[in-house]
Parts: sequence; C-alpha cells; structure tokens
Amino acid sequence: MKAQPSAAKTGVVVLVGVMGTGKSTIGSGIARALQCSFVDLDAQITESAKCTVSEIFDRGGESEFRMIESDVLAKVLDDACAQIAQQSASSVVVATGGGAIISQTNREIIASSADHVIWLDAHVDDLVKRTSSSKIARPLLANNPQQVLSALSTDRAGFYEQVATAKIDTTGKQIEQVIDAALQILRQAGEA
Repeated sequence: MKAQPSAAKTGVVVLVGVMGTGKSTIGSGIARALQCSFVDLDAQITESAKCTVSEIFDRGGESEFRMIESDVLAKVLDDACAQIAQQSASSVVVATGGGAIISQTNREIIASSADHVIWLDAHVDDLVKRTSSSKIARPLLANNPQQVLSALSTDRAGFYEQVATAKIDTTGKQIEQVIDAALQILRQAGEA
C-alpha cells in the first residue's frame, strides 16, 4: 500500500475492492457520516450508458463495459476534485466497481485524484454469500461464483494494494463496524 495519502488534500475518498466487499453500502454510510456526496460508479455507468451493466455486457462484453467505466471514472473524479477546489463540498465519497483498478490509467487517476483510497477486502466465502443474496445482477458471476471470486481476489490484490492508502477486512463484520473503521482511518489521516 502507498505509505501516505497523496500530497494534494482533495477530500476525495475512493473505495476499491472485489464485488461483495461492501463498497456501495459502506460508501453511502461514510458519506452520511461526513455529510457529503456519495457517488456509486456502477450507478453512474448505468446512467451514462442509459442501460444496465448486464445490458452493456450483453451488447459489447466486458471490453465495452471497461471502456465506459474508464470514461465515467475520469469524469466522476474530475467532478469530485472540482467540487472540492471550488469549496462547494468538503468531501466526496466514490465507490468504484471491483474491476475499475484493472486499467493502469484508472489506477493512476484514482491515485492522483483521491486523498484516501480504502481497499475493502473479505474472505471469498463472505463474498459468495453477499453476492448471492444481492439483488444486483453480476455478469461475471454467472458461472461458479466461488471460483470466480477467488480468482478475482487473487488476481486483483496487487492492483488494490498499488492504490490503497488503507485496507479494511470486512469479513464477518457488520456494516456499522466497517463504516466506523473507515471513519477512524479518515480521522487519523486528518490528524497527521
């Protein structure tokens, strides 16, 4: 993990991690506690593309989805940084999709835009349980979710570590415990 948050204090908090770690739920909770804006990248992608993530995958596969994701991520982070710079917001919390960090360009944009990048992690058994009970369609988990989530966790760990300024293991934790842990990280960094 990066030793320190980026030098430019933007007030932008980005959550990264494999699907099922709780990025959207935890992100909205952090934003409520900080009384700031919350942006869910997948929701922004759906709005921008005017169709669901599953429809994007059906239409153009993962490559089309990743292209749209990169464009939307850059815009979301530019907008968040602009809000901070114009002092129209003190913080903005952004939950990325699990694969947003695959692209080197995306990792660079996240690292340069965010004051804090919190990597949410969890044991594969928890991820399978959470994603199987979710109402969100997850095209990558159509076949053998245990195997896919295990591979994604392993394959992407190095990417998450490259951009993360902090890591929280969400395995077996309640939502409020994870939100509290994230807020503690943010408070400690603010005191440094």
